Amino acid sequence: MPNLSSIVALAELAGKRMLLTGDARGDKILEGLELTGLVPQGGSLHVDILKVPHHGSANNMEPSFFERVTADHYVFSGNGEHGNPERETLEMLFSVCGNRPFTLHFTYPIEEIDAERSKRRNWVPERDSLAALFAKRDMPAAGQQVVCAQPNQPHVIDLLTPLGF
Repeated sequence: MPNLSSIVALAELAGKRMLLTGDARGDKILEGLELTGLVPQGGSLHVDILKVPHHGSANNMEPSFFERVTADHYVFSGNGEHGNPERETLEMLFSVCGNRPFTLHFTYPIEEIDAERSKRRNWVPERDSLAALFAKRDMPAAGQQVVCAQPNQPHVIDLLTPLGF
């Protein structure tokens, strides 16, 4: 179980927080946050950026993780290989967040992720694709958006005030 030894880091600068989760399981992340006193027992944590655990694998997530760790920006680093990020994880996030504003960041275009994910058995686009999931939601009305990294271009989530020089 090498993924259970993933490094999880909470970085803070100028009042902004970012939780980097590696391939750790959501329950282990919460346990670690409680053990270190960063989150009270059963409490919650809000961060500006959350790198979603294990590339968005549903095997490592439960809705309670998204209830207890909220963010303004959720980063999914999977390219569709091994099915990640999984639609089920995004459905969990949507069900917990409701109409709260947030931004989803993907390190690959949705079409590329879905193309890789479609190689899985019993693929049904309407049921399984991320594109179909986003098409069913009125994300802009809720202040929610999807941003994908573009090839050969840096993807920057800038939370700090410009320095002015």
